[in-house]
Amino acid sequence: MKLAIVALTEEGKKLASKLEQDLEADIYLPAKLSATGVIKFDSSLKELVGQLFKEYDGIICIMALGIVVRVLARYVADKRKDPAVITIDETGQHVISTLSGHLGGANCLTERIAELIEAEPVITTATDCQGKLAFDLLAKELGCEVIPFSNLKLANGALVNEKRVNIFTDLKLDLELDQNVRLFPLEKIGTVEGFPVIISERKFTIKEPYLQLVPQNIVVGLGCRRGVSKKQVRDAVELALTKLELKIESIKKLATVDLKQDEAGILEYAEELEVPVEIISRVEIMEADFEYTTSEFVRKQIGVGGVCEPVAIISANKRGELILSKTVSNQVTVAVVKEVSML
Repeated sequence: MKLAIVALTEEGKKLASKLEQDLEADIYLPAKLSATGVIKFDSSLKELVGQLFKEYDGIICIMALGIVVRVLARYVADKRKDPAVITIDETGQHVISTLSGHLGGANCLTERIAELIEAEPVITTATDCQGKLAFDLLAKELGCEVIPFSNLKLANGALVNEKRVNIFTDLKLDLELDQNVRLFPLEKIGTVEGFPVIISERKFTIKEPYLQLVPQNIVVGLGCRRGVSKKQVRDAVELALTKLELKIESIKKLATVDLKQDEAGILEYAEELEVPVEIISRVEIMEADFEYTTSEFVRKQIGVGGVCEPVAIISANKRGELILSKTVSNQVTVAVVKEVSML
């Protein structure tokens, strides 16, 4: 977690210095304060915070909470992307989780800092105050996408208001559940009353409001003719996921062979999905100790008998299940591997 500490006074500077080593953070001080090994700023605090919002995962402000609230106002946009913001008073008595408590990690960072300086942590999110499970925090711990995100407040609201919440999943999860939360297999969706929360990579059609936590456990292996477009790649992948009834959000990464590492269609589609592309060398494929679909034509062209299946399996560290064998769609070959659950 890349952290910045901002202080405005001599007392704040001293506290920042105490935290710097343990947190491995960059310290920002006004140019008027003398110090070495820090980053000086002579812009306004609002301008500085705007810059830090883009560059850091967490911002620690040693100053009055009111100042922090005022300078943050114009930059707060989305709790899924906003950095964690923590406020510490100059005497070091209170550490306040100010912004992005769950998804941004501000609550956890607040507790860590409070322990380091022997201060009182101040966390005000309702689920934490009541000691209850929070679904945004659970999603972060499990590496899941939250959809539809607008329903997160409904799910967490049901928890804090002691309403019945039902979790449906086929994953083996070790959860400490509140009295108003029950756990069911996926096949029970729609058969019990209560707010439904689904933890699965599969697609579901539900009329009532629901929340789904989608594990990112799908690796898509790709091969293609030279020069395919992003649309061709997208259409091929979406067709494969439709066959498997999987959510697009379940894709963890794309994988392809080294010959295709500069293939624009694949790279542009990965950027659209905001997932990485793992490049697997032909040497790794040649040394593969598992079976996969081969083609003599492909072997003559590139030296290995196949691409999409072996790159997907290797990319999943050989711990996954091939749930879709080589499928050809408009000059793109697709194979899909579901990683063994590490939840």
